[in-house]
Order: sequence, then structure tokens, then C-alpha cells
Amino acid sequence: MLTVKNFLALPQFKTFNLVAGEKGLENKITGVNILDNPDASDWLSAGELLITSGYFFSENIETQRRFIQRFKEINCSAICIKPHIYLKGIPESMRALADELSLPLIEIPYGIAFSKIMNIVMAEISGRVNELNQASLDIHSQFFEISLHGGGMKKIAAGLAQMVHNPTVLVDIDWTVIAVSDQKVPIIKETLRKTGDSFSFPITIFSDLPTNFERIQKPFTRSTLFNGTEYAWVIMPVYFDTIHYGFILVCQIDEALTDLDYVALENGSMAFALEQMRLFEIERTENRIRRDFFDQLLSGQIKDLDTLAAYDSTLDPALNYTVLIFSIQTIENQGTSLIQKKQTEDRLMKSVLSSLTTYIANRFPNLHVFSRKNQLVMLLGTEPILSTVKTYNEVSDTAERIRIYLEQLGKTEQTIFCTIGSTLPILELSQSFEEAKKVIHLLEDDEKEEKIYFFNDFYFDSFLVDSISKEQGKKFYTHYLQPLLAYDQKNNTSFTPTLKAYLAHHLNIATTSRALFIHRNTLLYRIDKIKSLLPVDLEQEKNTFALQLALKLYELHR
Repeated sequence: MLTVKNFLALPQFKTFNLVAGEKGLENKITGVNILDNPDASDWLSAGELLITSGYFFSENIETQRRFIQRFKEINCSAICIKPHIYLKGIPESMRALADELSLPLIEIPYGIAFSKIMNIVMAEISGRVNELNQASLDIHSQFFEISLHGGGMKKIAAGLAQMVHNPTVLVDIDWTVIAVSDQKVPIIKETLRKTGDSFSFPITIFSDLPTNFERIQKPFTRSTLFNGTEYAWVIMPVYFDTIHYGFILVCQIDEALTDLDYVALENGSMAFALEQMRLFEIERTENRIRRDFFDQLLSGQIKDLDTLAAYDSTLDPALNYTVLIFSIQTIENQGTSLIQKKQTEDRLMKSVLSSLTTYIANRFPNLHVFSRKNQLVMLLGTEPILSTVKTYNEVSDTAERIRIYLEQLGKTEQTIFCTIGSTLPILELSQSFEEAKKVIHLLEDDEKEEKIYFFNDFYFDSFLVDSISKEQGKKFYTHYLQPLLAYDQKNNTSFTPTLKAYLAHHLNIATTSRALFIHRNTLLYRIDKIKSLLPVDLEQEKNTFALQLALKLYELHR
């Protein structure tokens, strides 16, 4: 049985330094693990030798104490730390606690690879080294090193290509290319398609793909023809905890993949998923910081330009700004759970925000955007010297171009509409924001035949909602319209919409009949019937206004 004392006596580890926990030298080593994510401590096992860079120890003394205590509770055999990356040295507080708990604390020389330690320890434990398992550890270590040092997707693609001796392509769930090991390889260069500012992989080159192939959490192979030669592609769906992140594609140009290559592919898949998670967290954090700033601005908490200047913001206080809110409503699939729906919405908004940020970068220098749940909130800056008409035209044109772009993205089945507040000085943006939100509220039960809505077009509606309670509104429209509404409901007629159109066309029979696409005599019959049901004389001017108000309150409060 390998003990910590035996481990330190191995020739390969003669430069290792026991700095604390000498009383634990007889602890038995039953396994080895690399740990730099504190959240993974629950997955450790008793008897494991821990190897770490000390990343999560670098925070504070309390964090160090908590984890040292936790490792002792798990009954880990010892902790090997490589300082000088995140820790300048092993703190005295950690040494004292390790001595107290009889938990050996070992300092690793800077140049020793984690994989080497793992391989030797596993060999000593098992008495032999299985070639495939050893290679798997080496591969894992290589990907771990890439992830640990922030190599990114490009290095993951390059590292995987080197391991499997074939070019690799990493794509997201929409088959947009994330990274390529070598884009100069002819088959790769000719296959990828330029789409705007990025490249996409044409999934259509593969025939007879399995049903729901993206859910197959194992690699499979499909062939394509290139310059008269057939090439096999290995397609590996990338999953982590039921979340789909994309695909790894390996084009077998030089040689077919071996068992060892598939081990590399599985490890590369994990590195892919973890890197995407890391990037997502970074982006979400940045968006949250940006959103928190905009929340303060849009809620009116920033009340002067000096306070605004204290923030690292690219907003120009000399400009006027308009709030635009794009609401993106996805069409739900039956049988989708709430968790799956949330995951789908999060991925959609992340993807849309990323694409939109790239799109607006050089086209709309004074447009700022952040996301809130299923909404994209935008602040558009315009020159104060512009006339009202020119400002309206610029805002309207920008909104339409953004709307068209979002629809062309086609990330999923969805409906998109935009609500727009007033154009105001930067410190009054809270009013513009509230106006844009108010329009969304007013449109809740609307079919949204239009795609862009300005608050100015809903000012009267907003005034009524704010000034007249739902009970008062119902009482008012019931007084004027109840007989008409009851008749329509009982007889399945459409006299109420007819009255609305008749009033909108100033009681003009000709224009009303054309608007309703009905014969003049049909309209005359309806008007006579409507007059018999109304409690007031339709022809009197004061009553026409009252009826129009009643119809509007019915729409708002029914």
C-alpha cells in the first residue's frame, strides 16, 4: 500500500518538500485527483492525493481554513500544491492548520507537470500501467493545462487536432464555427461558409443523419466527397449535464481515429463544454455589470452628470437618448419542461446578444444594448439639434434595421416586436424606459400586427390607464355599451366593431363600408340596429366622444 511517506521517497519526487502535516505521513494513498475548482470538492474520495495550483486558496485565510478542513473531513491523504502561480508561497496559516489536522501539505517544484505525478502515483498504486489509461491521463492533463491557463477554444481545437492527427472544427448548436485547428487545410477551407462576420459549417453536406442526432451523446461518423475523394468525418455532440453546447468535427484526412483518439475526443468534448461554460459566465457577469449600471440609470438613481461620469460608460451625456425594448417571444414546444425552457431561453438570448453586439459595433456607434430575460434593451443616442421629425426618422429607421436583422438570425421560432419611449436628455431616461415598458403592458392582449410601436401613439391609452381605475373604466363602458355587447355575445354578431369603425370614420357611411368591406345597405342595417341598442343618441357630438371613450376603455379593461 502506497503511503504519503513512500510517495515522498520515490526518486521522481525527491525534490518535493513536506511543509506541514508530518504526523500524517502514514496516510494511505488510494487515488489521485487534480482540483482547482472548489465546487468540485464534493466529488473527491477518501484516500485521494490532491494536486492543485492553489487557485482557490488565494482568496483569504477563511477560505484556506474552510477547504483544508473540508479535505480532512473527506479523509484525503495529502495535498500537493504548486505555488508561484496563484500563491506566492504556502501561507503560515495553512501550514499551522495542516499540522493541527495531521494532513500532509507538500510543495511541488514549479516545473513538475501534474500529469507526471498522476501517472507515477497510479502506477505505484496498481502495480502496472495500462497503456490506454495512462494515455487518457496524459490527455486529460493536457486539456486541463489548456483550460487552467485560459487557452480558449482555439487552443482546444489545435490541441485536439495534434492528438488525433487530423484537422478539427468546433461549432456551436447553430453550427456557427467557434474555432478551427487549421483553416488552410483545403477541405476545411472549401467547406466552411462565410456568414456575415463569422463562418458556419453547412450541415447539409451530411446525408442520412440520425434522428435527433444532436441528442446522441457519443461520436458517430458520416462521409463527404471532396475533389472526388471520400472523407470520413467524426461528429461528437458536446454535452454537459444535459446541456448541449455544440459539436466537435474531426475530418479523417491522414489516418483513421484509434481508440486512443476517441479518448482524446471525449476529453476534448469536456474541455469544450467547460470552456463554453466559462465564457458564458464571463459574458453573463459582464452583462450583469452593464445591466446593473443601466438599471440605475433607467430607474432614475443617477441624478447628475458627475455621478454618471464616475461610471466607466461609453454613453455621451451631450446626446439625447431613446429607449427601445425588443421583446423576443419564443414559440414553446409541447412537453418542454420549465428547466429546459429556461436553458433554451438563456442560450437564445446569449447567442442573439453576441451576434447583435457584433452587428451594431460599426453600424450604430451611439447604440448601447443589454439583455433582461427575453428582452433586449437599447439606448439610442441622437443629436439634440435634430428636429423632432428627423429624430423620429432616425429612431424608426434604426429600430426597423435591428428588427430585420434579429428576424434574419432565425435562431428559433419566435415573434419579435419593439416598443419605443420618448427621446430625452440622458438623466431623464427613466421616463423613456417607463414609457417603452408601458407600451408592452398595453399590448399584452394585442395580436401585434405591427412590429414597432412608439409611446406617442399610445399616450391617450396610457393616460386612461393611469387616470381611470379598472373598476371605474368597466363601470363607464358598461353604462354605454352593455346592451350592444350582450347582443353581440348572444347572437354572434359584430356590431361593436362596426360602431368603432363608424365612429372612427366620423359617421361617414361610404368610407366606413369600404373600410369594413361590406355593402352600404348592410352597414345601414347595422347602424339602425346599433342605434336601437345604445342608451344615447348616436348623432349627438357629445355622445360620439363618450362612445369612443367607452370603446377605448373596453379594449383596455375588459
